[in-house]
Amino acid sequence: MNNEEQFNKEEFAVLLDRAKGDRSINNFANETGVSAAHISRFLRQMIASPPTPETISKFSAKAHNEVTYQDLMVAAGHIAKKENYNNRKDTFVDRESPRNLRMEREELARKFKQVILADLYESSFKWSVEKTEERLRFPDMKLNIDNEGYQRWYLTFMPVNPERGHFPIMSIIHLYGRIATFELEETDKFTIVVNDKKAYEMFLKRAPISLRANIYIMLIDLDWGKISKEEMLSKYKVE
Repeated sequence: MNNEEQFNKEEFAVLLDRAKGDRSINNFANETGVSAAHISRFLRQMIASPPTPETISKFSAKAHNEVTYQDLMVAAGHIAKKENYNNRKDTFVDRESPRNLRMEREELARKFKQVILADLYESSFKWSVEKTEERLRFPDMKLNIDNEGYQRWYLTFMPVNPERGHFPIMSIIHLYGRIATFELEETDKFTIVVNDKKAYEMFLKRAPISLRANIYIMLIDLDWGKISKEEMLSKYKVE
């Protein structure tokens, strides 16, 4: 079933209206960067295809009445509604299987991207997302920016499921090895994104010594949907 078939136009319209709150459509359009005509068509359920995750990110970043990104993504058909599998005797889910672990990581990575995009929409500097081939999964995000002397920003996600709470040291070593094979310039910024305080502190204690790159570590609070902090791990050394 594709996203268009899963798109609940009525539910999305109700959520979008709640997200708009008391603001006029024009004011909501100005704040989100989505055209008033486009918003109006969604509210009147005149669009058959669901809005993109990028558009939903713009809506959720300025949403009122506690409407969340996940609420809008579910109504749009991009995310399936969660089911309580533990109470279903006829269903068995192997949460440790490679497929489920991959899906879990992809879901957390989507949340990472949502938080980062929401923060970027609030920024004052120029930026744009660079599209990459689907097969090239490293790093997770590439942006063209004009900020603090940086022209390109690469971000790689290292999500940790709070229920597992496990982040092996070898993951840090492996990641630094991958970054070492990546050609970076003095005007490039490379950020490692985590959602776990212990993982964040582990990176700070094990900052790379020999990497010739501007490496940062970022901590995201997924409960609050915001970037908590970002610190530099290493600076590009000009020979």
